[in-house]
Amino acid sequence: MKKTLLAIVAAAILVVPMSAPALAYPAGQAPVIAFSTVGRIVPGDNVSVQISRVKKNCVVSVAWAETDSVDPVTKTIKATGKSGVITIATPDSAGTYTLTSSISGTCAGGDPVVLSKSVVVGKLASIVGKITTSSAFVSKNPTLTVSGTIKSGSLAVANKSIIIRLKKGGEVVKTQNSTTNGSGAFSVSLTGTSYTAGLYTAEVELPSGSIYGQTVKATAALNLR
Repeated sequence: MKKTLLAIVAAAILVVPMSAPALAYPAGQAPVIAFSTVGRIVPGDNVSVQISRVKKNCVVSVAWAETDSVDPVTKTIKATGKSGVITIATPDSAGTYTLTSSISGTCAGGDPVVLSKSVVVGKLASIVGKITTSSAFVSKNPTLTVSGTIKSGSLAVANKSIIIRLKKGGEVVKTQNSTTNGSGAFSVSLTGTSYTAGLYTAEVELPSGSIYGQTVKATAALNLR
């Protein structure tokens, strides 16, 4: 169930002007965006922001920079120089997104200003992985194994689909899907491949979903002779 955040608390304010306004509105004060949320933001839930220090009757818009799956939301600035509560849905997939609003020079009282706020939607995970081999010699037709764990903080990312890409010289040699177990661990044997001498790495990807944002981690290189 989507939560409508009713309180606007200036808990996190980030102003990123394209160039410092010389005649900010009101005098000496650049526009700001205030963001408020309660607890973890679930993909598809609503978040609320307020834009302040903009000339009255100007129309401002907020949008997610990384996706067009959510329509921008617009508001007209009041006589107080504030937009009032602007409620916008978060993207449906977890990840780190940037909420932005571009304010024209006329509305900012000087130079144009771009306001932005980085927002973590869902949870972020970390991957620890390694690649091992049954033999360091290609003449032995070795089996390479990619193993490791995926966690979000101290919690296991359990029973989640992952993608493993074996690479040599930046080129993908083999791709294989797998799933973490209840402890967030995974182990995949890459068989059926004829290897040539050189350096190999494995790229482990946890795709973006309804809980966790996309995470990609490359292992240290393994040398086959």
